[in-house]
Amino acid sequence: MYWLIVPTLLVGQKTKYWEWGAGAGLYHYQGDLNENFSVGNFFNEAGPRLTGFVRNNPVPWFSYGIETSYGNCIVKDTDYGRTERNWNVYSESFDINLSLEWNFLRYGKWHWENKLAPYFKVGAGALVVSSRGQNTVNLPESIELHPYTYGSYNIFYGYGVKTRVGYRTSLFLQFTRHYTGTDKMDGFIDNSIQTPKNDQYISIILGISKLVF
Repeated sequence: MYWLIVPTLLVGQKTKYWEWGAGAGLYHYQGDLNENFSVGNFFNEAGPRLTGFVRNNPVPWFSYGIETSYGNCIVKDTDYGRTERNWNVYSESFDINLSLEWNFLRYGKWHWENKLAPYFKVGAGALVVSSRGQNTVNLPESIELHPYTYGSYNIFYGYGVKTRVGYRTSLFLQFTRHYTGTDKMDGFIDNSIQTPKNDQYISIILGISKLVF
C-alpha cells in the first residue's frame, strides 16, 4: 500500500499549481419582466459583469476554487409592449461561489503542448440581489413590490474554452447560467401567476488568468 500511495502523492505535487485571474463581460437577468426572451432583447438589456477568482489545479484535467462576481442590467417594459406601466427596472447581483471545473484536454503545468482546452464547470454559493425603478402607477392588486436588497443562493453551470498565450498566462471565454433561490431580482412578485418560477441570470465573460508554478 505504501508503494501505491507515495508515487501518487509525488505525481500530485509535480502537477499541482494555483491560478488566479479576472474577467469582464455581459450580464443578463431572466425573470417575470422578460419571459419572452430573444437574442435582440439580450443585447438591448445586457449590462456589465465583472468577476475574479482563485483556483487550485491538483491534476491537469480538474480544478476547484472560489470566485466572486458582480453584474447589473436594465429591463424596460416598453420593449415588451407594457407601455402603460412603463417600468425601467435596474437589477443587480453580487455572488460568491465555490466551483469545480473539468478540462476536456490536459492543461496547465507540464502540458504546454495543449494550448487550447474546452472545459465544463459547476458551482454554488451565496447571492445578494437588489433592484429599483418600479412604481405604483396603474399597479394591479396582484403585484407585490419588493424593491430592496435580498440575500439568497445560486447554483450554476457553465462551459468555455481557455488558451495559453504565454507559459504562465491563459485567456478564457466562458458562458454561465445561474439558477437562484429568489423571485425578487426584479423587485416584485406577481401573485396572479399560479406556478411562479425563481429568477435566473446568465453571463458571458472574457478573462485572463495567471498560472502560479
